[in-house]
Amino acid sequence: MAKNNYDPVGTLSVGNVVTTGTTIYKSNFKRYFLVSLRAVGWSIAMGFAAVGFAIIGGILYGITKSWLIAIPLVVGWIAVTLYFLARYATERAIICRLAYQELIEAPETTIVATQQLLPRTWGFLRLSWLVGLYLSLVAMISSFALSIVLFAVVAAIIYLFKIVTPDPATSIVIGLLTIGLFLLWIAVLIRYYAYWFVAELPMAVESTTSASVSIRRSKQLTTTAARRISLTIAMAFLITIPISLLGNVPSVIGQIMSNPAISRDPSTQSMGAILILVGFALSLLGELFVMPFWQTIKAIVYYDLRNRREGGDLIL
Repeated sequence: MAKNNYDPVGTLSVGNVVTTGTTIYKSNFKRYFLVSLRAVGWSIAMGFAAVGFAIIGGILYGITKSWLIAIPLVVGWIAVTLYFLARYATERAIICRLAYQELIEAPETTIVATQQLLPRTWGFLRLSWLVGLYLSLVAMISSFALSIVLFAVVAAIIYLFKIVTPDPATSIVIGLLTIGLFLLWIAVLIRYYAYWFVAELPMAVESTTSASVSIRRSKQLTTTAARRISLTIAMAFLITIPISLLGNVPSVIGQIMSNPAISRDPSTQSMGAILILVGFALSLLGELFVMPFWQTIKAIVYYDLRNRREGGDLIL
């Protein structure tokens, strides 16, 4: 690893980051896949816990005939769900740490990485909650703003061209405008997500145990490279979207078939329910493969930015 005096983020290559992420992922597929399997297991456990609490609640209500029994059950369900979410977030961070340790040529075993990060379990939950909150606020504000823009432009078109009844040309223009604004909305979300893209890494590999400090560290590192990181996110998304669609397509078809407004045929609705379950299973299977890839990309981006800020250079 050689030193350089160039712009600390000026030569960050989108293609190299994705290519290197793919290489590291392939080289460590078994380890990363097993950690991903644990993470997905925690998410599945949340579903079983919800069903279990509902069954217990039904049984106890049948015995006591009192809704007061729901209070401790709801509290217990919330506590269990939060713990499972925290473990899920921690498993994701473990993959980041394993990939980062590969990059600094100090590889760790999964057991060692797990031991290092388990004490920070609740910190990873807070971190994921904060990043999710920030992104949700950005999504709501930007969608509201773009909706106003769309409404204003459509109103202006109708007024300027004195359109009384919709015609094909106007519908096409409005449709294209809607698609354009939707793509712009996606671009805005990706751009802001770039600031928090590596938020897990400081807590996973540095000494900080604070979620807010880890998020600020991510913002500090990514500010001057947000455009390139946004392109990296977009490219990684395009690579992984076919796997994600494997589960979404059957689910959407199943929801349409099971909709009473579409068909009341019991066999059609049963088939729709089966497709929804198949889609759910395929979504979980897809996450097993996609999650390690994304976490590896995060580790590479973080390592690259950190080394360039400290005067080093990552040769990809």
